[in-house]
Amino acid sequence: MSDTEQVHDEVQDEVHDEEEEETPPEEEEMPGVKAAGLVRGVPGRHIQAAGLVDLRGVPPEEVAKIEGIQAAGAVLGDEANRAALGQIPIQAAGGVAIARPGYRVIIAPDLEISKAMLEGMPPGQKLMFAGIVFFRLDVPASLVAEKLEGVDVLGILIATEGVYGALMASAEITGHTILLPDGVGPVVRSLGQNTLTQEYLSRLADRTTYINIGQTLVSDEVPEDLLDRKILTYHNVGQTVAPTPLLALLKSRCPTNLGQFAESEGEEA
Repeated sequence: MSDTEQVHDEVQDEVHDEEEEETPPEEEEMPGVKAAGLVRGVPGRHIQAAGLVDLRGVPPEEVAKIEGIQAAGAVLGDEANRAALGQIPIQAAGGVAIARPGYRVIIAPDLEISKAMLEGMPPGQKLMFAGIVFFRLDVPASLVAEKLEGVDVLGILIATEGVYGALMASAEITGHTILLPDGVGPVVRSLGQNTLTQEYLSRLADRTTYINIGQTLVSDEVPEDLLDRKILTYHNVGQTVAPTPLLALLKSRCPTNLGQFAESEGEEA
């Protein structure tokens, strides 16, 4: 081997060694959980994008291992781990609540409570609902007062003013409340994605109360007079997208706006 070839090989070996040294080690993933509907217990140090983080019954020392909770719909703890839960950095959570002793916790994404259901309960119930709870229009306030000694809600409560009045003395609401007048007409609740087309509205009862908790789109072809006749009241907890004139109509009939109104694409903001 010539001197020139030997020098070339040595230089190549040095370059190769430097490249190996400069290669950064792979970052260790932080244990935890991402994008889960319901998380019970402590799955890791970080919890992200969970619908509900249920820490009831988890010892304080285990709760203290959580380094952060981000983008959670709700976080639920108990009296025993309240202090530890208070030390966790929580960002963009819909609500944080503590289950009161003696309350039975019912976790349901969407629960309707009817008159028949209440009639089947023994009196003096103490309940906590995690999710969306809707007291049907057939539920009288007197029955609520008789059967429910206490009701807590972590999420969204939908009830008539009379029912809400019966709950107010003992209720703790962590989230949003949508009040409906006593004697309200037909009610439609939209929890996912729905498009209000001319055909859909033509089949809807006149003077409907519409509750949008997901995303509602209004088609361009919907006549304003049709929307005017069909939608009496509009509650917006999610996102509503509509052409400008129809958007203005819905806004004017919206006593509860906890979400977003947006104009349809292609229109000036």
